[in-house]
Amino acid sequence: MKKIVLLLLVFTGIIACNNDNPSSKIKDENVQKAKEKMADLNKFPVMEFETREIDFGTHDEGEILDTVFRFTNTGDNPLIITDVKTSCGCTTPYWPKKPIQPGESDVIKVKFNTNRKPGKQIKTITIHANTKNLTEVVRIKAYVNPKSKEEKEKLDKVNQILKNKVSPDEIGL
Repeated sequence: MKKIVLLLLVFTGIIACNNDNPSSKIKDENVQKAKEKMADLNKFPVMEFETREIDFGTHDEGEILDTVFRFTNTGDNPLIITDVKTSCGCTTPYWPKKPIQPGESDVIKVKFNTNRKPGKQIKTITIHANTKNLTEVVRIKAYVNPKSKEEKEKLDKVNQILKNKVSPDEIGL
């Protein structure tokens, strides 16, 4: 009995297997549609910035500096900015929430609060978007004059150390 069941299973398997060539079932129109979809998947929006770094120059501590980074979507698909992160809480970004169509321009606004930020400052703004690299980076920089005489003297000492002119022990730090 077991041999008959086994023989029936083998026979059924042979009949059920279609010996047709699988590639003969592929339709040319489906191949073309697949090619078009793959081509679309490789088209990304591109953020082309007028500048990727803005130098505010020298300012006094406590000032709030603001600027804009102008960009154009030079890619083939709508640009969607999902988030913008900054390297410091003293820097606040504002970005467009709507998709930017190919050929359209927009701005990312940035405010930098110089309070308690004396000395040379470089802040990074990382833009998360549907571009090929998924992130774009821009920077702001400034030199901030300290408020008080004591802070200025301390900053001058730190700058001397950084320039390797003196050691921390020589200036009492």
